[in-house]
Amino acid sequence: MTKFANFNRRWTVAVGSLCLLGLSVLPGCGNGDMPELAEVTGTLTKGGQPVVNARVEFYPDGPGAASYGKTDQDGKFELYYSTGPAGAAIGTHKVTVIGGSVDASEVEAEPVEGGEEAAEGTLAPVGGPGGNSRSGPGGGAPKETTGLTAEVVAGSNDIQLEMES
Repeated sequence: MTKFANFNRRWTVAVGSLCLLGLSVLPGCGNGDMPELAEVTGTLTKGGQPVVNARVEFYPDGPGAASYGKTDQDGKFELYYSTGPAGAAIGTHKVTVIGGSVDASEVEAEPVEGGEEAAEGTLAPVGGPGGNSRSGPGGGAPKETTGLTAEVVAGSNDIQLEMES
């Protein structure tokens, strides 16, 4: 019985050690691969007028995923990283604007989505800037504007985006 107890103890220690070693080298699902984020708010205008109810998408030139926001009645937006936390990766971004109107009476007000709720299945559309994977009301694609850029720096950012008239 003593030999069996020693074997069992050694086996348990060996298996436990291998499990811990395996867990330490496996890539996790945590935030280890997420770039440093910075808070980003801003205002979207066209001809000096706020653009209402537009989707604002920031695509980093460097590492990291896109960040998304939606303008309110004053053209203001806040960005949320694709996995849910507020902010955008630090660095230069290509900016895409989808939909929106300078006439607030043409669009219905919708709450701005983001934070933890965004990470639970309401993530951003598939595709990068210029992609045709989005559809709007009636099956048509909403108007998309590309060619804008923005620089996100560490700390708080208040980015003013002006679309060409």
